[in-house]
Amino acid sequence: MDRRAFLKTLTQAAAVAAVAGRSGPARAASPWKMTVAAVGDYIPGRRLSQLEDPGLLAVAELLRGADCTWANCETVLAEVGEAYPALKGFDPHLLSPPWGADELAWLGVDVVGTANNHTMDWGDRGLFSTLRHLDRAGIAHSGAGVDLARAAAPAYADTPAGRVGAVNCSVTFLDFFQASTAHPYVPGRPGLNPAKLDYKVQLPRDVFAGIKALAGEAIALSGWKRYEKEIFAVLGELPEDVTFFGDDTVIAGDRFDYLMEIRPADLTRITEAVAVARNNARAVIASTHAHEARQDLSRAEPAVEAMARATIDAGADLFVAAGPHILRGVEIYHGKPIFHSLGNFVFQYESTPGLPAEGYAAFGLPPDTIDRSRAGEKIFYYRYPEFWRALIPRVTLEGAATGPNEPQETKVTSIELFPITLGFGEPIYRRGIPTLAKGAEAEEILREVATLSEPYGTRITIRDGVGKVELQ
Repeated sequence: MDRRAFLKTLTQAAAVAAVAGRSGPARAASPWKMTVAAVGDYIPGRRLSQLEDPGLLAVAELLRGADCTWANCETVLAEVGEAYPALKGFDPHLLSPPWGADELAWLGVDVVGTANNHTMDWGDRGLFSTLRHLDRAGIAHSGAGVDLARAAAPAYADTPAGRVGAVNCSVTFLDFFQASTAHPYVPGRPGLNPAKLDYKVQLPRDVFAGIKALAGEAIALSGWKRYEKEIFAVLGELPEDVTFFGDDTVIAGDRFDYLMEIRPADLTRITEAVAVARNNARAVIASTHAHEARQDLSRAEPAVEAMARATIDAGADLFVAAGPHILRGVEIYHGKPIFHSLGNFVFQYESTPGLPAEGYAAFGLPPDTIDRSRAGEKIFYYRYPEFWRALIPRVTLEGAATGPNEPQETKVTSIELFPITLGFGEPIYRRGIPTLAKGAEAEEILREVATLSEPYGTRITIRDGVGKVELQ
């Protein structure tokens, strides 16, 4: 470009800027407000949209009234025969009809997480069917994809109040559920975005000595003793207080314990995705699927708690954990909420189309069993009320942009907690439908959440069947 053309270009650019009113410093965006709701595990087996239950309609109205609603899609959305079952053990295969995506839209859900221990129950075809039907229904999704890059990428839901970014991963999964990175010569593997939980079994030193000796005997019995030197040349020599027993890493210590941490590479990938979403959205939801507990099912594994805090540090406005099918506490970290579990949302696993033959056999039933409810009877959830109580939080965010190319600054100004019940004690064809809890039942659920939140230093006040988290 010669000097004359260069000056002409500068003149045209200045004229455009002047017309647009941007020749001076960039103006900050106007302050904004947004409400974000979240629900737990979504496993549909029966349509809800034709029901006229006032409690259900109140739930739908609550979710539709939020600017953005997130859910955990814990099922495969596909027709029977469209996909083939993966080889699993006792954990049942989940399959819901494709209209499950339309029911999500009817309920008011805008974005879902798809990474969980059922993501690949029906193989690649089941995963692709799920993502296709979510797309068809206009529901954004994160957590699973054709390869690791797609599974790890943020999803974006465009709402009237602004764009919401969502990053999803799973701690609980079978190893072959993990997506893999593409190689220049080999495509990646479809699957979920993993947050692999590496753990070591710590044993008292006297017990460890016996296990270490037994591990050595196991190597000899397996026929690999002759090649032990070559194996350790690859793996590296083990310290004196570390051994392998089966698939477990065993270490010596003062007491029996599990020592766990999220695999560093996975945590880095997840937090980097949150940072990307932070740069491209007004609000960011980070989420995971994790069954792991510590000492009691109502208390999350500390390594998962640490991951939740790391996503807040990376820029998430709230973190939602799903998976244990039970309520856990609410934590406020740097002014942002962490919901360690919301419980179930639509919980109709007993009404899903059916299991593969080996699935029935895993429950001690004849492989040719034709009544899905027989397998449902083998799963103990229906006996305990805690699996049929849940929570819907509604988080109010306020903020403004700090500049044209700067992340949004957000502040949580309100957190309301709405208790729901899913019909404990009802017959199969009724239970699993979310309805807004009332009266004594609502108070009981909220008191439970308040008690579970106390170890995190969170205070919850209850009034007229709604909880309110006290913010500093």
